[in-house]
Amino acid sequence: MDRPLLNRRLAEFGTTIFAEMSALAVRTGSINLGQGFPDADGPEEVREAAVRALRDGRGNQYPPGPGIPELRTAVAAHQQRFYGHLGLSYDPDTEVLVTAGATEALAASLLALLEPGDEVIALEPYYDSYAAGIALAG
Repeated sequence: MDRPLLNRRLAEFGTTIFAEMSALAVRTGSINLGQGFPDADGPEEVREAAVRALRDGRGNQYPPGPGIPELRTAVAAHQQRFYGHLGLSYDPDTEVLVTAGATEALAASLLALLEPGDEVIALEPYYDSYAAGIALAG
């Protein structure tokens, strides 16, 4: 049986605008302003903490599904510090989930919350992965 490589719900989607702009920038020798390309290595103390964690054997295992507890606690504390005045606070054990990036977080959220046939309203302009995530969720 001949079957397409991608789920048929994704057939209408080509490459992302980010992939197109990256390829165009490479082809023309341009600076790519289409997505974030950090040009700094970040704070030295953060890099040193990462090195210490690796040397202490804390970087060679998969983390728990929701993320490392210390990181979830730090995320909740950050949100409290910057947004607590708005009445927002989060329980790191039940309301914080760490993902590898925004696209993964959006896809996981859409797949977890949507049922096939649900109506979704997305206001344009929107991040291009919204439409693909919504389609994948059916």
